[in-house]
Amino acid sequence: MGRRQKPTYPRMEVELADTTLLPPRRAEVLKLAARGMSSKAIARELGISPATVEWHLDEAKDQFHALTRLDLISQGWMQGLFRARMLAWALMAFSTLPALRSRPTPMTGTRPPAVRNVIGRNAIRENRA
Repeated sequence: MGRRQKPTYPRMEVELADTTLLPPRRAEVLKLAARGMSSKAIARELGISPATVEWHLDEAKDQFHALTRLDLISQGWMQGLFRARMLAWALMAFSTLPALRSRPTPMTGTRPPAVRNVIGRNAIRENRA
């Protein structure tokens, strides 16, 4: 008996969507979804019902052969529906967040000691590593 082979599936070739066929309202809903807004927030912004927003997103998913909202947004980027300015704005917003690693303190120039939090029975204890 040999090893079992993994099943392979043919890759689906996605057609380039004609962006001129995208109605203005659907494009507007898609751009707001790309900004990370929920369906309710998009509905409030445009003055339509959340069900209408979902309908527009489902129609756009069918048009771009997308399975999820994230897939739809990535297809929109690949098809050139969004401007790079939105991406630059998002990168700028993330760059203002504090760094995830510790930095030297301005007073001593040394890094703070590593601290490991251990959850105890009654409280959280700090153990110096």
